[in-house]
This record gives sequence, structure tokens and C-alpha cells, in this order.
Amino acid sequence: MKYVLILMMVLFSNQAVALNCEKQPTCEELNYSKDDDPQCAEDGYILCPFDFSYKKCLQPDCESLGFTQSDKTSWCKNIAACPNNKDYTTCIKATCEIGDVYYSDGSCGLVEDYNGSKTPVGVVYYVSDGGYHGKVINLKNLTKISESSAFDPANPYYTKYCCLYWGYYGYDVQMLTNYNENNVVDRLKMYDSDLYNGKGNTDKILTTDKPHCTHAENTKEYYHYCFPQAAQAAHDFYPQEELKNDSKVGKGKWYLPALGELMDLFGYDNSQITVFNGTTGANGKNITVINKTLSTLKSKDVVAETLTDNYYWSSSEYSNNASWVLHMSTGSRGNTSTKNDGYYVRVSLQF
Repeated sequence: MKYVLILMMVLFSNQAVALNCEKQPTCEELNYSKDDDPQCAEDGYILCPFDFSYKKCLQPDCESLGFTQSDKTSWCKNIAACPNNKDYTTCIKATCEIGDVYYSDGSCGLVEDYNGSKTPVGVVYYVSDGGYHGKVINLKNLTKISESSAFDPANPYYTKYCCLYWGYYGYDVQMLTNYNENNVVDRLKMYDSDLYNGKGNTDKILTTDKPHCTHAENTKEYYHYCFPQAAQAAHDFYPQEELKNDSKVGKGKWYLPALGELMDLFGYDNSQITVFNGTTGANGKNITVINKTLSTLKSKDVVAETLTDNYYWSSSEYSNNASWVLHMSTGSRGNTSTKNDGYYVRVSLQF
């Protein structure tokens, strides 16, 4: 069948030349050669339709396919060689692990193997189903343009204002469970689903009946009392302009993590939690790995920053005036942070 197709190509090409009264190009002019290409796989050639002794490699070179010449034996369990040149290799990961780079195409990879061929959008902090599913934290803290403005997804990392308000101060979001000193310890030990479902929390915050509010828009008071700034920023976030409408990582796919998810990000043993706030149960195993990945990505010129040694907002509510935060230096859980305070925000993604 292969040779029939080639013969048809020859006949068609000759007919086209005859009809157009043009000189038939030579195989050399069409970039075919009789010489072997050391970068080409054995089955990567096509033959010149005018002279089968000439051939051309259609398989891309190893570097454009994401293979590198670096030694990966010390950190990669599954090394694959480029078919064109065995000196070029890549690390194959079938599943994701905590600390992996998460890419816009939905794949994971060790940070040591990052080479710029794919777009990193986050770092894996939780895995399930053997690593086929999990959760990702984005690469840098979200910020805002000013104290009296909303988060701008086109400029998510503005450097002057570090922190966002939770918003809705004085308003108890109707569909959210309130976790307090009377129930949060038991619920955390039971892995209560709402404490680990920031996506569901964010959706509830954004679809709830809004409080009656008289403050003018684009004022500091408006974002304190009338608007869920942190949750809305999480929903509106997208990593880059070209990914805004991406079906995997675009706008609407990210969310404000729940308290339990921030605890997963830091590293926790829930069986050791004894009081509703503070650091009992915190071990910090995950954040060490995740910050290492973020730091390495930054050293490779990716827009990324390690998690700040401060409190981060969760989407878990404490009362009408306060929501839960987690400190990324100590792992301390806090419930006295009022919704009109400014704290750091990282957003999460499920895969």
C-alpha cells in the first residue's frame, strides 16, 4: 500500500507539472538527501516521489520534543530516550506526586526536568487515586491594584498591595457551614467534606444572596462589607492571557482553598489536633517540598514565589464577622481574622 501511494504521488506530481508547463523540481531542491540523518529515527524518513534514493526526515529534533542531555539518574525513576538520539532523555511520569510541577496541558513533572517546553501553572499539594487526581496551588500570591479596587485578573501579581479582603464582613454566608471552637476539631479529624471542598465553598460564596449594602462601589468599605473579594478573585484568576478560556486551567477553574486544603498544603496529621486553633497536628512536610519547587521554578525564570511566612485566607467561615486562616510558617490555624482584614491569597485547582 505504501508504494501504491508513492506511485500515485509521482503520477499526480508529473501530471501537475505537465498541466502547468513548469519544470519539475529536483529532490535536492525539495530538501531531500541521499545521506542518513543521525538525528532521525529509522522509521522517520519519507522518500522523494521523483527518486526513491533520496529521503527526508520528518521527525522533529529531540530538543523541540522536550528531551535534554542532562543526567537524570539521581532523581528520575522512569527515563525515556529520544528515538532520534539516545543521548537525549526525558523523565516520564504517569501520575502526579506532591511537589510536582503542574502544566497547562494537565500533565505533571519533576521540577528538575522543567525545560520551558510546557507552561507551568501550579504545584501539586494533594494527590488521590494513586496520583491520577489531586489538587494544585498556583505559583504566586494574588494581589490588588489598590485598597479601593477589585482584583484585576489581567494584572494578578501587582506588587504594591499584597493582600485581599475576605469581604462580607458582618454577613453570614447562608449556604456555608460555620466551623467554630465547638465543632472544628472533631470535623477536621473526620475529614468533613466541607472543610476540604474549597471549590464548593467558593461557588456558594459567589451564588449566595448578597447582603443589603449601601456603600458605593470601588471604595474600601464596599470591599469590606458588600463584596467577596478573595473568592471572586479566585474564580476570576487565570495564569496567563492565552490561557484565559482554557478548559483545564482557565477562568472559573480556580477557587479559594478551604481550611483543610490549606492544611494539606502545609502538611498535617489530623489525628494529633487537640485544640480548635494553634499548631497541634502541623508537621510542615508538604510546604517544604512545595516551596522548593516554587523556588526552583523562579530560578528558571518562571513567574513564581515561595509561600509567604504569614496568614492565608481560606474559604471556610467561622461566623458572620470572621473566617479561618492558616499561617504558612508555623501551620497555625486562626479563627479570629475578621473578614475586613487583608491576608494573603493563593488559589487552588482540581485535576
